[in-house]
Amino acid sequence: MARNGSGPRNAASGGDYLTRAEALEVLGIKPQTLYAYVSRGLIHSVPQADRRSSYYLREDVERIRLKSAARAGFGAVAASAMRWGEPVITTSVTQITDAGPRYRSRLAADLVRAQASFETVADFLWEGNCIDRPDGWTAPDTPAEVVAQLSLGAKLRTRPHIVQLLVLAVGLLGAYHGSLRMRIESGATQVLLARQAIRTMTGVFGFLGTRRRFAPLRAGEPVAAGLARALGIAPTPAAVRALNAILVLDVDHELTSSTFVARIAASCGVDLHACIGAALNTHHSLLTGSRADSVEQLLDARADPATMIARIRSVLASAQRVPGFNHPLYPRGDPRAALLIEIARDIGRSRRAVRNLLETIDVAQRKLDLRPSFELGSVMLCRALRLPPQTSSGLRSLARTAGWVAHAFEQRLAAFMIRPRAKFVGPAETA
Repeated sequence: MARNGSGPRNAASGGDYLTRAEALEVLGIKPQTLYAYVSRGLIHSVPQADRRSSYYLREDVERIRLKSAARAGFGAVAASAMRWGEPVITTSVTQITDAGPRYRSRLAADLVRAQASFETVADFLWEGNCIDRPDGWTAPDTPAEVVAQLSLGAKLRTRPHIVQLLVLAVGLLGAYHGSLRMRIESGATQVLLARQAIRTMTGVFGFLGTRRRFAPLRAGEPVAAGLARALGIAPTPAAVRALNAILVLDVDHELTSSTFVARIAASCGVDLHACIGAALNTHHSLLTGSRADSVEQLLDARADPATMIARIRSVLASAQRVPGFNHPLYPRGDPRAALLIEIARDIGRSRRAVRNLLETIDVAQRKLDLRPSFELGSVMLCRALRLPPQTSSGLRSLARTAGWVAHAFEQRLAAFMIRPRAKFVGPAETA
């Protein structure tokens, strides 16, 4: 297909979006059927620069194609399920709804509005009891040996990524606690180990702060308050509530790639730190946990709204998904982002960076049909709090750790090893 204006080259170009002709060819349908899919929210579209045609999200088109092919047999059903398709694992941890994630019986947004602490929500997912915990956890301190090795690791590069330091911290804790037999003999419960891991990860944010060193939580100090102190801002009630909101809204999001990895690891009987480490490494990718970094780069804090919109249009013109917008599970908009943007507006309305982002979002919604996703809301709130770059990605990983632990616990109770099968298609032909 010849290039038309600023549109993508062809369906094989690897872009996140397809043109109308490409979508019709992939699905083998008439334009009226395509428009029906769009109107029902099954396929998401964004207008091209000329406003006379649209792009269609490749993932949505592929999902519809695979569901249509499911009548061919079980293999097609399984293939469809692996791509934002039908459920493949039963869980009581989280349900995705139009109002955002529901943790067991409580909407995440409702928990934020009720000012439930991150610790309260984590315990709720782990143990099923939603008991208000305004103070921090009681858990073993981070071993001095772990802090010493972590501090050495932080010096391997001038500015290591926060998520890489979180991975290192969890790995060092795992090595410190040793084998399964040693863990049993020590008497440390899985919940205590999980609490210690999260409190240690919170201290790692000190390497992002002004002092550039590990910042251990104080006795009884909540995670959100410890984060503020580690990152070098005053732990005011407003700042602590804002950080807590980011964490609570992102504790879990059903069966993400990293959560699936955590469950696979747990099903094989590995220790808790290995489950968290496997999930963290999977999460730290351009397609998942690091998308907040992409948002920070695309919507630079020093750029004005016109510049940011121009960058967004450039991404769309290359048929790629714009970081920070249009989450596939929320065709009508990500409610988590809406709540974070509301909080950012309240506490950062005097900041130019926040005002510029608000104006950019308004234009993106009205003219480009782009709706903010969680990453953008988190980045905006971090800017409202004057937090350093990478903070948003780090907070996502910290929050999700509580969810991975919940899924690891649940998978162990299921008592089976996750081992899918592959369909062999033979070696690829060479020219």
